[in-house]
Amino acid sequence: MGVQSRVCWAVAAVLLVLAAVPAAQAQAPRPKKTAEERVSRHGVAKLYRDARHWKMLQAILRDLPPVEARPAAPLPTAYDTVAQWLARFDPDYTPPVPEPEPLRVRSVTQFKRLQRSAFQRRFADTEWAYLGNAQFTPLDTSHTRVLRARLQSRYGAPTKTLVELDYSRNLKAEEYIQFEYWFAVNDTIPVIVMDAHGPFDRGLVLVSDQRHRDELLSLREQLLGDLVEEPLAPFVDYYYNHRVGRWYRTGFDGRHFFTDSIGQPNLARGRPQLPPPNR
Repeated sequence: MGVQSRVCWAVAAVLLVLAAVPAAQAQAPRPKKTAEERVSRHGVAKLYRDARHWKMLQAILRDLPPVEARPAAPLPTAYDTVAQWLARFDPDYTPPVPEPEPLRVRSVTQFKRLQRSAFQRRFADTEWAYLGNAQFTPLDTSHTRVLRARLQSRYGAPTKTLVELDYSRNLKAEEYIQFEYWFAVNDTIPVIVMDAHGPFDRGLVLVSDQRHRDELLSLREQLLGDLVEEPLAPFVDYYYNHRVGRWYRTGFDGRHFFTDSIGQPNLARGRPQLPPPNR
């Protein structure tokens, strides 16, 4: 090989080496910058401003009153548009029915003894549904006589007792109640709270419009959920146990609960009265 050829080969090798160096540098990992190198003087000022703004926002939020979250509002226009579009492809398509808004107790109106006729006229066409005492809540496991004393404390005397039954007809066994409290919830929903089986049982029975059958538990919880925290108030009722044919005088005298077997009382005299406390 001549001198000229060796010179050409040397020049070509140098060019190849020089071309490979930038590619190797591009593939080699670059060393990470330190925190001081990453944050410029402008970046430090921005971080300071962001931290100061966040502190100011937290102070503003602490001073604002709490805001109750509201459920998402439905969009019927967009929903109907999608339903019409789907119906073009499937004539049998049925759009899903949105779930109704849960029942919320906004107001409670109590009907007193002399207001029974007004309640009956107002809700004469109601078909009733019952919620018994089959749950395992304090309302279901507390003695009925204790709950009756708490109802007395909150609402006063019941709307209806054994004295107000219509004895001109043959009463059914389940009609021999000890007490009933009548309410109108949200002005439109009738609610009756009664004993299950007099002073010998536990819990209460709630009766309302069958249209709210699936919401009876929620309705009872909103209406009476905190009843177990109510103080006890003195009361006295008559009770008739139809199964054994025996009358009772039952109540709370302010210190003790009592259930005394008695002869048939004169119901024409009205509801029983507690004797005045000894002074």
